[in-house]
Amino acid sequence: MLEQIKILSSRRAYEFHQDDLRLSVLSMKPVQQQFQELFRFQTSAMGSPSPTFGDVPATYPPGFVFDMGVWISPDEQLVPIRLLHFEQRRVVIDVAGPSSSIAAIFEKVREFFSDLHAPDGSPVIGKPERILDYSEITVRFPFSLDSLIAEPFRKLLQEVFPERNDTNNEMIPTFSVQINPADKEYAGIPSLQDVHSLSFALRAGTKPQDHVYFSGAPLDSEAHLRYLNELEKTLTS
Repeated sequence: MLEQIKILSSRRAYEFHQDDLRLSVLSMKPVQQQFQELFRFQTSAMGSPSPTFGDVPATYPPGFVFDMGVWISPDEQLVPIRLLHFEQRRVVIDVAGPSSSIAAIFEKVREFFSDLHAPDGSPVIGKPERILDYSEITVRFPFSLDSLIAEPFRKLLQEVFPERNDTNNEMIPTFSVQINPADKEYAGIPSLQDVHSLSFALRAGTKPQDHVYFSGAPLDSEAHLRYLNELEKTLTS
């Protein structure tokens, strides 16, 4: 049974066909101001968003960035919105909460723009063609992370790191898994926060003996928790 579960962040990208996201409407100041008030964003600006799910094309307008807002759920739970960014073909929403909140926030975004149209009559936001997810969770497991190291390799590492034989020390491995086409060059080891890879590591700022781990995965938070439950069952068995 998982313990001390904390969903640090859930992020989702809604991707659109070319010209199905009309940034020109957002460039109008009254629209920006009303949208900022909709989620009570502390900051907003026209500019190129950070590349959360991939490169951001250079366009004009370059995009719109809304940061640090809040959404109130039907049961009156406050959900912090870390960012809501509009790119040329992508809307990215990041919350400090479960992924289920993002779906509700996006519906509110679409509702806001439903009464607005581009000068040619087309809707401001069309239908997404693809949805990408990423989430970060910390959790306490009942084992040390070095137990994931195969025994022959563990013995070799103990020879390489003789200080490991001191009972006060632990080996701290970091695991990262990503999918790469067999016929394409490998770009290199991703960061722990890479949205396209699955990562598992000791939580920074904690002690190894606490057994608190960070997990990042290209999954919504609900699927991510199911994966962590299965991981815990597999490793404790």
